[in-house]
Amino acid sequence: MPQLPFNLRPLLLALPLLAASSVMADDSLRHYDLPAGPLTQQLNRLASVAGIYIVGDGALSQGKASSPLHGDFTAEQALLRMLLGSGLVAVPSGERQYRLQPAAEDASLQLAPTSVDARRDSAYGAVDGYLATRASSASKTDSALLETPASVSVVTRDRIKAQGAQTVTEALSYTAGVHANVAGNNPTDNTLMVRGFQQINSDAYTDGLRNNNIGYYAPEPFGLERIEVLKGPASVIYGQGEPGGMINLVTKKPLFAAHHEVGLSLGNHDRQQLSLDVGDLLDSQGTLAYRLVMLGRDADNEIDGIKDDRQYVAPSLTWAPNEDTSLTLLASYQKNTNLFTSNMAYSLFDGSNPNGRVPRHRSLNEPGFDREQSEMNNLGYELSHRFNDTFSFRQNFRYSHMHGYQHQLFRNSGVINNDTLARYYELRDYDSDNYTLDNQLLANFSTGPVRHDLLLGADYLRGHRSQDVQHGDAPSINIYNPVRGVPIDTSRYTSLLSSARDDRQVGLYLQDQVHFDNWVATLGVRHDWARQDSTNRIAGSHQVITDEATTARASFGYSFAMGLFPYVSYSESFKLASGNSFDGSPFEPETAKQYEVGIKYQPPGSEHYVTVAAFDLRRQNVATTDVDHPGFSVQQGEVTSRGVEVEGVAKPLPGLNLISAYTYNDVEVTKDNPNTLGVSNKGNSPVRVPRHLASLWVDYTLQGGPLAGLGGGLGVRYTGSTYGDAQNTFEVPGYTLVDAMLSYDFGQASNGLQGLSAQLNVKNLTDKYYVAGCFATVGCLLGTGRTVTADLTYRW
Repeated sequence: MPQLPFNLRPLLLALPLLAASSVMADDSLRHYDLPAGPLTQQLNRLASVAGIYIVGDGALSQGKASSPLHGDFTAEQALLRMLLGSGLVAVPSGERQYRLQPAAEDASLQLAPTSVDARRDSAYGAVDGYLATRASSASKTDSALLETPASVSVVTRDRIKAQGAQTVTEALSYTAGVHANVAGNNPTDNTLMVRGFQQINSDAYTDGLRNNNIGYYAPEPFGLERIEVLKGPASVIYGQGEPGGMINLVTKKPLFAAHHEVGLSLGNHDRQQLSLDVGDLLDSQGTLAYRLVMLGRDADNEIDGIKDDRQYVAPSLTWAPNEDTSLTLLASYQKNTNLFTSNMAYSLFDGSNPNGRVPRHRSLNEPGFDREQSEMNNLGYELSHRFNDTFSFRQNFRYSHMHGYQHQLFRNSGVINNDTLARYYELRDYDSDNYTLDNQLLANFSTGPVRHDLLLGADYLRGHRSQDVQHGDAPSINIYNPVRGVPIDTSRYTSLLSSARDDRQVGLYLQDQVHFDNWVATLGVRHDWARQDSTNRIAGSHQVITDEATTARASFGYSFAMGLFPYVSYSESFKLASGNSFDGSPFEPETAKQYEVGIKYQPPGSEHYVTVAAFDLRRQNVATTDVDHPGFSVQQGEVTSRGVEVEGVAKPLPGLNLISAYTYNDVEVTKDNPNTLGVSNKGNSPVRVPRHLASLWVDYTLQGGPLAGLGGGLGVRYTGSTYGDAQNTFEVPGYTLVDAMLSYDFGQASNGLQGLSAQLNVKNLTDKYYVAGCFATVGCLLGTGRTVTADLTYRW
């Protein structure tokens, strides 16, 4: 063994585990899956896998964190990637041996960059830039997106920041297959359409666990590291859900490195916001790290009488005693004070009313009466342990509690005498509690030339929700000339709803990700047992729905050396359906099946990524009229969604970023019985589903010269026309919106201003007046007008 170069505190950081006769100076590629962690421990593990020596003073790596290492690298490339950001370099000092030293000793000795992409990210952590190369939502494993035979879009933290997204829906507005502007200017509502099917707040996932909360709840995007969208049925690994896909919100977690950020944001509608994101190591051994994310906002909305206030706190703590074990504790609290936007008749917005169009800021609200508040508490953990090179285990758990109330005025009819709306008030109080647990045992092994990533999982969901709603008549209002301050008498009311529901779901799933030469296959099967107990306290009735379902998935792809990956896939989903047939038997679950073909392309070593997918998705067992027994339903309905999605992320030049997306989505009710009036919706399109969506975002930051650090961006979003009612009697016109961004990094002008940056974002730059969507001739929502936010951020 070569002599160590240091006399004081010498430490051999790693020993090769392979015999010299079988390990040569290795220039071949190896596959690595090493998360970020204590640098000393991760270097030990790297040396063991790569069969190299790493020598030097052990104090150099103490208290430092490694960069994550995922992908195929030579030993030298892997070492370079792991040391990124550590202030250390590794210098070749012998056969299969490297010496660790501070970068300042001789920066010229740092390992040379290679053609292999050094930006490889983890599926569970931060991403540098707009292009994520790995994701977990499609498989519950840390998988390369380029070799995942499914449609997955990832919106990174940097992209959320650059586009100035203030909500999850805004963050997804440049994503193929997603219609994000469904609810218009509605600060409480994150309803989306994915491949033509609605996704409400409770359908979303956070860190891979279903939210299942009640009411309207808009998660805070500042607390997110990324947003992943899996398109198509996903029951095979998540259980019951909507057929269009699933949305996974990945929260910020400890980084095992010093990170400090404070921000001030101001905007129109009296917006004032402070934010904080800090984290660091808590011990000298580098085994304990924390992160604290906080945000406070006081803001109005452009609509009269609506607030958009928020308080958000999310602490997290990670303990990684060695390279094989990690435990992260997660907590969050969010309080929203805002209001659900009232819908109005289409004739008030389309210009056909003789009084003209209703101003965008006009509402049905009364000062001092209309208000809504919700509070969400989350507490959970993520545990992972690697037993050996074959077996590893992950367990994720979260408890969530939500409470909220809503006092609001709504329209009670269409327009009276072209200017008056009858109103009613609604008082709503709701609570929910949810426990979710997911256990995953992963085995990585080979059978001859075939490599397997075999996942065996069991998950459990237990939820309870309760709500009470009272309503009563309220004075009417002239929407063109409103008189405010009218008292609302709530002493005489009717109990509209008083209900409780308990949810249970247990699922067992098996998945095998198979690699054979350049072939990739993902095969999965799952069985679920689900139960839903519903109580109507007003009627004194109780209904129990129990069912079980088996779902499957099979997908295949081929990876070409040029970075091309064509694939085909088949997937299924199910969801419990409420209701009873004429004979009293409960409904079977709704089911869905999807066939998809696609192609992905990423030139080796580039930051360009393009995906194209075509799909045929059918939702079956949909309730429709029982023509033989009016007043009852049968499950003979079907909705078909066919389409093509194209999405691209590119970085053709340093500082230049492009994001583009196009969606063609033909959604049709293919089976439907006529109702009691003899009207059938067969052949119609569901409401608020555009056939065409297109978007383009470009931003550029000057890399040199006197204006270095100055950046700008421009985005265009097109949403095609939609039908405004189930009978397709009228169309809501499409619209095009323009967004803009201007930024400046003050550190480019002066070293004393390192870490200070400013950014200005303008959404709907032209202040376009448009209808976001309708669900009836008397129920439409306006889109958001021009919004301006100016951010000042300091990082150190």
